[in-house]
Amino acid sequence: MELSLQGVSGTVAVSVPAREFASGLVGCGAVYAAFEPQLDASPQGSQFSSAARLEPGSHVVRLIPTRNTAGFVGILNEAVSKHNCEGYSVGGGWIPADRYRMDVLRWPDDPADFMGQRRTLEHIDIPSDADGLLPGAPADFCGFSALHCAIVGNVAAIQQESETLIATSMVSQPVPLSALFRPRAVHQKGRQFRSVLLPAREDPEDYRGPVAGRKPRVVVLDGAATVCRWLGAGMAPVTVALVERTAASGEAAAGILDRFRARRLQDLPLPEGLARVPAGIEVLAWQSRAGNS
Repeated sequence: MELSLQGVSGTVAVSVPAREFASGLVGCGAVYAAFEPQLDASPQGSQFSSAARLEPGSHVVRLIPTRNTAGFVGILNEAVSKHNCEGYSVGGGWIPADRYRMDVLRWPDDPADFMGQRRTLEHIDIPSDADGLLPGAPADFCGFSALHCAIVGNVAAIQQESETLIATSMVSQPVPLSALFRPRAVHQKGRQFRSVLLPAREDPEDYRGPVAGRKPRVVVLDGAATVCRWLGAGMAPVTVALVERTAASGEAAAGILDRFRARRLQDLPLPEGLARVPAGIEVLAWQSRAGNS
């Protein structure tokens, strides 16, 4: 994430004994570092003027409540002033702007999937005892969508691993990894998310443009076979390539990484302050030339 924030395009190659949980942990780190607070309950924080500039009937939006956890999803008809109050007309219903903030849902959400539907009540899932794990206010972090990280790999395995429970202390209730990096499969719609999961067996060309257009900070290639297939996709400024040494395609992935590294501008040091890399894990990072990972 530090490389991305500095505007450096590069690759981080991580060699691990086994790939379990690695992509989820990297996803959590990327999301935590990239998150920017958005929720402002003050009158000065209203998004009404910005919403009024959106083309009516063309945007799927989520309304984030400032006072509870009940939000709404639907098509924004317009931002209107009613009874001397500003509000949003979403899916045929009027919502006061001073009690909600707007999250415009973009790729992979298709407005056509919501056309003809009324607004849908949506519970903003805020895990209990997660305050110490979240980089911002719980309603803010859990309500707004933003594609911070794309993870390519075995989607079913990553989703299963993301249910691993973690806790901030011995006395706090544990929460799953998914509560932090909030993954969603690419074909899911209308949910809060921070990370999109892409199936490694798909053609990278089908996703290169849409993913890059949403400007994720980091793309994680989960596993040696995924690295072999997706390394050149270039969907984000920083690519993290996770290669498990025992994989059948481990040597092939290492060879591809060596070829890409040979075209590097320079090797990059690990960020200052990074915790010591555990034994059995090797990390290399390099700055890419234009058009190369």
